[in-house]
Amino acid sequence: MHIHPVTNPQEQTRFIDFAYRHYHDDPLWVPPLRSELRGQFDPVKNPFLEHCRYQLFLLLDQNNEIIGRSAAFYDTLANEYWGEPVGLFGYFDCPDDLQAAGLLLDAAAGWLREQGMHVMRGAWTFVSQEWGMVLEGFEPAP
Repeated sequence: MHIHPVTNPQEQTRFIDFAYRHYHDDPLWVPPLRSELRGQFDPVKNPFLEHCRYQLFLLLDQNNEIIGRSAAFYDTLANEYWGEPVGLFGYFDCPDDLQAAGLLLDAAAGWLREQGMHVMRGAWTFVSQEWGMVLEGFEPAP
């Protein structure tokens, strides 16, 4: 497994579309509308991106197939308001593998450190009302 930073629009599309493939057979997954999710990454549709800096990461297997993803980002306005350099991670989709999770989280933390962030919080998305992650309790229907 290895981390690949997203560097072009085609890779960003693969990043966005990954969850639909990854969770396709999960009867408990409620997929978001593709247009809504794509809009989160469009500066014209999402004003948050005007004051957000971010890097997307793909986790690839030995065949260069995507098996996970994560994002690292920070909100310049929020950090100015809070008075501290806080970075965020999100869009965290990972196989049930500690090494995979470590690679994705380390990539996010490393990028945030390079940007001068001292703290990493998450999981968040570019939509402030979406935060957190499921760690247990996958059995009941949503």
